Amino acid sequence: MMMSHEHQIIDDEISRATFDLLLKEPFFAHVLAGITRLVTEQIESVGLHWNGQQVVLRVNPEWFRKGLAATQRKVALKHEVLHIVFRHLFRPADRQADLYSIAADLVVNQLLAPLKPLPGWPTLKMFPELKLKPDQPLDVYYAELAALLRQMLRAGFGTEFGSEDEGEAAMAGKGRASAADWAKATGKPQSAEALAALLADRDKRGDDAGWHDGKDGIGAAAGCYAVGSVLIRAKERMPPHQWGSLPAALLSELALVLAERQPKLDWKRMVRIFCASSGRTKIKNTVKRISKRYGTRPGVKIQRLQRLLVAVDTSGSIDQEMVESFFAEIHGAWRAGASVIVVECDAEVQRSYEYRGKPPTVVHGGGGTEFEPVFRWMRQQRSFDGCLYLTDGCGPAPETRPTCKLLWVVVVGEDNHKFHDAVDATDLPFGPTVSLPIKTHN
Repeated sequence: MMMSHEHQIIDDEISRATFDLLLKEPFFAHVLAGITRLVTEQIESVGLHWNGQQVVLRVNPEWFRKGLAATQRKVALKHEVLHIVFRHLFRPADRQADLYSIAADLVVNQLLAPLKPLPGWPTLKMFPELKLKPDQPLDVYYAELAALLRQMLRAGFGTEFGSEDEGEAAMAGKGRASAADWAKATGKPQSAEALAALLADRDKRGDDAGWHDGKDGIGAAAGCYAVGSVLIRAKERMPPHQWGSLPAALLSELALVLAERQPKLDWKRMVRIFCASSGRTKIKNTVKRISKRYGTRPGVKIQRLQRLLVAVDTSGSIDQEMVESFFAEIHGAWRAGASVIVVECDAEVQRSYEYRGKPPTVVHGGGGTEFEPVFRWMRQQRSFDGCLYLTDGCGPAPETRPTCKLLWVVVVGEDNHKFHDAVDATDLPFGPTVSLPIKTHN
């Protein structure tokens, strides 16, 4: 689709503002370079949109060109990048959209320095009675705002908390309320008035309509993974001295992204164990070795070919955290040099495909758990050097013997407890079992 002349001008202005960031705050410019941008009249200002595959930065041309000075354009772009870093655009399903957006803004607007937030954007100073502390996680701010809104609604400024139109209902009350009314209703007049104004004028805060609503947990996990890849690529483009100059809050969040990508199992060792009997090899030149014949570089390295089948349990008992952990381990096996064929299975084999370094946006399944179909499927395929079965262990033991070495990888909680009605390791036949600890949520 061809870009109009006016939109091209705005796109050039965005590029100019990005270049300005590159000179002083290169990390933000590198993140912007890694995402798609769209100049459109479909939104009022600026915002992020998750389209199921990637993050899109959407910018209203009139607002960006005529409403913002050059410095403010950098503020707007940096603000959106910060939402990407903290992955705010993947909103949990149990969070009210407007309050979540305001709480997210309170987090990122503290990190704009030396730049300042745009007029009207949420800041901690707007809520003096709440005594919000700086550098707190989003959930802390969300809880305080939600408690204040409940007070406002109970005082007669709308319907009960939790209704779909709670923001609009509260604002209907704001139109007839003075500072004295807010003080009498909540005891927090400035905070209540600020919250009412922010809920009423949501377009001035930026557009969050394109954020993921959290209803598709697996889709949200895949989105977080994709955003993490953008952040890692941005980090790799920066020299160490620039990386160390970022604020501590950003470094902490980015360290979390990197930690999530690290597999918990030693896949180099496991791949060697699985593929020790493989007779398929290839010769590879490498500057790390000296030629035994000529005494010069490059030398040669004999690389053993390793073909792994990785079965992924996609039954209804597998949640998004488990799926994300599974694909972190799959990526570790792939990075260790194995050719990985993934099979998704619940009560039957759903699909199979070669893993090429990127997890799928969605896995197929959601039914009961049967391990047997994978081993029957295996007998109809080419030979494998090893099979890994990633599961929570909630299913009857299979009867068909696999055609290669088998390792069961069973998820457990961080305190090593089993999930649901998982079988004992001794009940999983044909191969050993290792535990994969993952985070659990109350």
